[in-house]
Amino acid sequence: MDITGPVVLISDLHLTAEDPTGLECFYAFAQQLQGVEQLYILGDLFEYWIGDDSAEALGLTGVCVALKRLHESGTKITLMTGNRDFLLGQDFCRSTGCQLLQEPAEAEISGHLILLQHGDKLCTDDINHQRHRAIVDQPSWRKNFLNRTFSQRQSLAQAGRSQSEAGKRYKSADIMDVNDAAVESSLLNSRCSLLIHGHTHRPGIHAVTLKNRTAWRIVLGDWSAGPSYVSAASQRIDLHFKEQVLSLSQSEEDPTLRLHHES
Repeated sequence: MDITGPVVLISDLHLTAEDPTGLECFYAFAQQLQGVEQLYILGDLFEYWIGDDSAEALGLTGVCVALKRLHESGTKITLMTGNRDFLLGQDFCRSTGCQLLQEPAEAEISGHLILLQHGDKLCTDDINHQRHRAIVDQPSWRKNFLNRTFSQRQSLAQAGRSQSEAGKRYKSADIMDVNDAAVESSLLNSRCSLLIHGHTHRPGIHAVTLKNRTAWRIVLGDWSAGPSYVSAASQRIDLHFKEQVLSLSQSEEDPTLRLHHES
């Protein structure tokens, strides 16, 4: 793996001790990031997270150590939580060197102004999911949950995971994808013509036609088939997934971003 570009973005690793192969994949990837200026994690780093006191009990201390070493090597790590690990907090950040980023966020990355999101809040057709997020986003819910014992939190999280997986069997594929109007609204409410998100596990690059400009939506893949990541440089943004590369590039003569495909 040859990672080019000063900034790398990833999402949806869903790391868990139940999948040692996934953990080893992340450790190897983190080694490859030595020398990268900045890493953005756009949510669902973990399959689930039940409080910043849970890393050891969940068998995820190694992930914290790998992030800390990467931070100490000089890579700035910016973390956005997802729908699986929304309880990641400041104690985790202090122990790993990460900085929390609230979504949606506008960031200048390698000269590109990019709108960053996890992505699940763009899936507005999934009514049940949006209702769930509205509940767990409430500070009172989070406080009450974190005040429970570790055993109670783990039981509730495992029950929630089972319920979520069961519910997916009865949802259409379209419902679990982003809503076009939600995407357009997010971009129109920002200064950006680039949106990068994860969550849907459908990697790709899509053109978005807005009223006042043309924009691009880059979707990070999950890591079930190996690392998926975006590498951003001044005139090129590459999306890597399943041994494929999709690229948006521009030249000094023509600043228009154009899509290219490599296999």
